[in-house]
Amino acid sequence: MNDNQKDAGVKEQTSCRVCSQSTLKPFLDLGEQPLANAFLKSDQIEQVEPKYPLRVLFCTNCNFVQLGDVVDPDLMFQGYVYHSSGMPASKHFRDYAEALTKNFINSKDDLVVELGSNDGHFLEVIKESGAKILGVDPARNIAKIANERGIPTLANFFTAKLAGEIKEKHGTAKVMVGNNVFAHIDNLHDVLEGVSTLLSDDGVFVIEAPYLVDMFENLTFDTIYHEHLSYLSVRPLLSFFEKFGLEIFKVETNPIQGVSLRVFSGKKGQHPVESSVNNFVKKEKDLGMDKFDSYLELAGRVKALKEEVVELVKSLKDKGSTIAAYGAPAKGNTLLNYFGLGGKDISYATEGLEVKVGLLTPGMHIPVVHIDQARKDPPDYYLLLAWNYKDVILDKEKEFRQGGGKFIMPVGQDRII
Repeated sequence: MNDNQKDAGVKEQTSCRVCSQSTLKPFLDLGEQPLANAFLKSDQIEQVEPKYPLRVLFCTNCNFVQLGDVVDPDLMFQGYVYHSSGMPASKHFRDYAEALTKNFINSKDDLVVELGSNDGHFLEVIKESGAKILGVDPARNIAKIANERGIPTLANFFTAKLAGEIKEKHGTAKVMVGNNVFAHIDNLHDVLEGVSTLLSDDGVFVIEAPYLVDMFENLTFDTIYHEHLSYLSVRPLLSFFEKFGLEIFKVETNPIQGVSLRVFSGKKGQHPVESSVNNFVKKEKDLGMDKFDSYLELAGRVKALKEEVVELVKSLKDKGSTIAAYGAPAKGNTLLNYFGLGGKDISYATEGLEVKVGLLTPGMHIPVVHIDQARKDPPDYYLLLAWNYKDVILDKEKEFRQGGGKFIMPVGQDRII
């Protein structure tokens, strides 16, 4: 990282984000990488592309896993190109929102606040119940879209100060939700203080984020990128939440974004603690997630995966096969940059989201084309970067597969399907 990049807003993490101790040890280094959502226009190719270290650290005191370098969030979230309602996960979030409404919303006066609410499609489902809703999202362009869609959204970062302002104006929140946002936040202490302030005594705070166990079991290292500052497991969160008078009372996983962890918490003593909490803690200990050596072993497996996939791609190219990437998600850019796979290896990346079509992937500069265009002249192989939607994609691309096309899986056990 050069001095210009330091000036542009990146800081080294020297103490643990959760326990504040200087007990951080690095175990995985994915090199210097561009921001995973910083797609480029063709006329930007000649400009210097900022890159930042992508290192992962383990806290030997509380066992929380986090990035070693924090990029200024203003650099990451302005012009953000992810729109949640454009993704196949919409059914997942509809089911999730309806379950929250059924289990925790009792009155039309109940307020539901979502942190990192994106374009508001989750809150849109909550709105159908008649409950009051409010979104908070730092990406001004996407918050504007949400407001235009009738989802009241504050274009801001959620902080304890903002929580106080919301409480003064709207009252306490019966339900607070953070979907794929908790791991993005640098100052988690400030956020949990805000949650404790805004949440009603009988309220529920629910977070959903990629589960670190999935990385151990399926080598889903590509969920590591600069926006994801933290990598969540249950054990470190238990004591951390307690500091703010919050108690985790239920834990579950969902097959979304690989394997997602969903954690339910509330004011201490307000909800019976279910057996699921201890079950997850036991699983994490059984995997050795409280021991630094387990993380060094994980890093070695990630390096071996890189060698395996790169060798496979190179051998297929040497045989004359054409290869494209299916999907251009943020996680895919971590993988492409770490693997060193660029335009000579991958002809293009497909997308259904119009906002990415016509752009180039950060770092490796692979052109993004619409999936409809790709279907007219498909490659021999697709590198499945959007592997978290594998089942949906395999069903969508039956014709491609029936014609002899194959998918390369960059994570998990199976390599070609």
